Amino acid sequence: MAVKTASVNFYNLQVKLNFKPRVKNTHLRVAKNAQISMTLPFRATQKQAIDFLEKNKEWLINTHERILKNMPKDDEFILLGKIYKIKFDEIYKIPVIDDNEILVKDKNLLEKFKKTRAKEIFSKAIMEFKPLINREVNRITVRNMQTRWGSCNSRKGYINLNINLVEKDEELIKYVVLHELTHLIYPHHQKSFYNFIERIMPDFRKREKRLNGKIV
Repeated sequence: MAVKTASVNFYNLQVKLNFKPRVKNTHLRVAKNAQISMTLPFRATQKQAIDFLEKNKEWLINTHERILKNMPKDDEFILLGKIYKIKFDEIYKIPVIDDNEILVKDKNLLEKFKKTRAKEIFSKAIMEFKPLINREVNRITVRNMQTRWGSCNSRKGYINLNINLVEKDEELIKYVVLHELTHLIYPHHQKSFYNFIERIMPDFRKREKRLNGKIV
């Protein structure tokens, strides 16, 4: 049974509706680029979708406005939840963070700096949780990912992390890292997977919602 899609205008907000088989509950999400989507059971109706949106109207409008406000402008750089103004200057061969500014030679050097810091921060989080996982991590890849914060190849021991995750607060980074590491033990999203995460990180559900701008 194929996925059905539709789009509705809700108080001047475009909401993409995805009607999926095997989905039992309705989920509403505001992505990091401020796009709004809903996942619904396959036989749900657009009226049910609108009713759900009305019920969560205040959360949706506030979350959408907050994400729009926090989206980086062309002259801004985000690291661990903090926004820095970018100042390009040929004299800065190595990027320098000075209070609320990041001083750097050019955009290419800034991108290299972002990837280096991401690797350092992600590796630190992996080392924190690795003793609790007791599985080998054979490769860590940091790259741009369009739809995921991370992924895991449990058979090979590979962990992939979205470079843009480094823009988030450290506690949200730790959640994603723990989530992917847990897949080395539980290569699925069944109850045992989430139970394991909860034993280590009891507030992981709150972190997950903050990370994805999501309401369930």
